[in-house]
Amino acid sequence: MFRNYVVSGYVKKWTIIGVLIGVIAGTGSLLLYYTISFCTTFLLTGITGFVPPSPIGEGGTAAYTFGHYRFWLIPVSTTLGGFLSGLLVYKLAPEAEGHGTDAAIEAFHFRGGYIRKRVPAVKLVSSAITIGSGGSAGREGPVAQIAAGFGSFVSDIFKLNEKDRRIAVAAGIGAGIGSIFMAPFGGALLSTEVLYRRDFEVDALIPSIIASVTGYAIFGYFFHYSPLFSLPSSTPIAFYHPQSLVLYVLVGLVAGLAGILYVVAFYGIRRQFVKLAIPNYLKPAVGGLIVGLIAMAFPEVLGLGYGWVQLILLNNLTLLPLWILILILFLKIIATSFTIGSGGSGGVFAPGIVMGTFVGAVIAVVFHDYLSTAFPYLSTAEIAIVAMIAFFGGISKAPISIIIMGTEMTGGYALFLPLMLATTISYFVSGSKYSIYSMQVLDKAHSPAHAAEFEKPIMDHITARESMNPAITSIDGGMSLDDAYRLLLETKSAGVVVTEGDAPVGYVAFAELAGGERPEGVRLRDRMKLKVETISSEESAHKAFNMLTSRKIEMLAVFDGKRKETIGVLGLPEIAKAYNEKIRRLQEIAGEEEQGRD
Repeated sequence: MFRNYVVSGYVKKWTIIGVLIGVIAGTGSLLLYYTISFCTTFLLTGITGFVPPSPIGEGGTAAYTFGHYRFWLIPVSTTLGGFLSGLLVYKLAPEAEGHGTDAAIEAFHFRGGYIRKRVPAVKLVSSAITIGSGGSAGREGPVAQIAAGFGSFVSDIFKLNEKDRRIAVAAGIGAGIGSIFMAPFGGALLSTEVLYRRDFEVDALIPSIIASVTGYAIFGYFFHYSPLFSLPSSTPIAFYHPQSLVLYVLVGLVAGLAGILYVVAFYGIRRQFVKLAIPNYLKPAVGGLIVGLIAMAFPEVLGLGYGWVQLILLNNLTLLPLWILILILFLKIIATSFTIGSGGSGGVFAPGIVMGTFVGAVIAVVFHDYLSTAFPYLSTAEIAIVAMIAFFGGISKAPISIIIMGTEMTGGYALFLPLMLATTISYFVSGSKYSIYSMQVLDKAHSPAHAAEFEKPIMDHITARESMNPAITSIDGGMSLDDAYRLLLETKSAGVVVTEGDAPVGYVAFAELAGGERPEGVRLRDRMKLKVETISSEESAHKAFNMLTSRKIEMLAVFDGKRKETIGVLGLPEIAKAYNEKIRRLQEIAGEEEQGRD
């Protein structure tokens, strides 16, 4: 009875289900956050003594020093974390490997929105171990899969149809990301945009807003609803000078190219791990070992990396000279590719944010001397924020929502114009080919979730004009049956309109003349059927087929509305011939396209 009450109306249904998903998203975000903190303390810090920096929104400070730590033990932590994560994932829920947002997108398009009930729990624990041991991964993917998995679960409880199940999964993606990043509007919008490379799932917006706001209200309560990153109070972040757009064009170009490098490296390394001839559960340990070896010399690649973003946004580059900024940018790409590409569990969003920030910092430092004269009003923080958003907005194929999220995460609302410019450039530089989310489809027309909306029968693409027989349209009613039969046989016509003068008065079908006797003195007017059924020349062959079969008639007269005359006749033989010809043409086109790809 309660189920009937919930699903009885759109507003009621999505308010209740959206709130439920939001509660799990907010709670799941908290659980993931504190589980990562626990695993970091127990694994990375416990084994090596290394404490990574944190953003101010999560208790970090504007100053940071490395302190003393056992760098030679870092590979022990990362390898152990990879082994434990791989063992947990591949023995209990293999679909929890990799970056969770992509898995949720796959469930939306290809699995009817279905996610196994055990996946969220496995994803939470395995991701916390991966990140807490020092793996280069983000927490947004795991919490997106956790909330999306609950969306699938709650769909089972209320027996939602497949369409609503998909919407619930999308709402989970938005609520999870919106809460963990404390960016509720951006997260809700992301759930509609991230599913496609050039489209939006508009039906998911309202449920996602409800879920995302609820999740944010729960998670943000423990962090005072402050942005994830703090900006320098001494230097106002704003857009005042249009000539600075010249530099932001460069930011967009570089961010787009760096994004391509990230995507190519990530999926290139992932393909190599797929080919690696060892058990799947051991592959994350191999990835962890390689990351650990890199981090012995460059610990900046470990974990989430948010603390390094915070230091850059506060213009604290004491530990990050130019050569380190450039080197860490490339090493972070490699470390993330080995962590997640090997099958480790974690998200690709947070590393993308870190990489984008490093891109901005490199540009700011390189142009520092020039900035002091040509762009004295620009700060490192401004360029870093724009590059951060442009980088991931381009390769996520979700530029609008990432722009919104970036302003919510930093509070840099005054940079909308530079963000729009640089992110759009980055989006087009990376193109539709290079996306960090491999399970995205181009648009709704390419999604199995919307197949029924876009797949039309072939006959819907054939007009009555294309399928009709135009050889003969009408015969005078005084013609003999034999003469009419021979004429229809020669023209291979399904029938003919019978006229008296110029006026149509009936029709005769070929089947009737062929199947019966044709006495010499009998004329067409004596055998004709009085009512002439017509169809417009621009109507589809599918409609003609339905008219012929439902009305049990043999022939239709095809009428041209512009010329106001009958231009042909149409029966089942003509439709069959046109249908077969259309199939043949489509096969030829498909063959030519295949040859072109070869």
